[in-house]
This record gives sequence, structure tokens and C-alpha cells, in this order.
Amino acid sequence: MPVYEYVCKSCGYEFEEFARSMTDSDVVTCPACGKRTGKRKLSVFAARQGASKPVGVSAGGPCNRCGDPNGPCSV
Repeated sequence: MPVYEYVCKSCGYEFEEFARSMTDSDVVTCPACGKRTGKRKLSVFAARQGASKPVGVSAGGPCNRCGDPNGPCSV
């Protein structure tokens, strides 16, 4: 079963849910506030560069340009 990430449009709580299939509804009940306003969000993934150095791909972090959690990038 795939796990999807959701964010509640009412309270902003972020959570994960199992889905029976990719075609299941992308709106779910928020476990924090109980409203049915949890919306599936775009998941973040990680890739490997070379043999041992992981490279994270993020949709916004401390660095607003690249999402690097260690600070501003040199791009």
C-alpha cells in the first residue's frame, strides 16, 4: 500500500496516510482537527549522488532557492 503525505487546509497539520490505491480520494479527514480538509501534497524524495552521498530534494527549507537544510546555496 502506498503512503501519501497530506496537509490539512483548515489547521495546517501535516500527516501521512496509507491508500488502498492511487485512485483513492485525495481528500481525507485530518487527525488533528477532524475536518475532511486533508489534501494530498507533493511528496519530497531523496536521490543518491555517487556511492555514498545522499542528496535531498526539497520543496522549500531554510534556503529558499534550493531547500538545503544547512542554509543558503551557492547557486
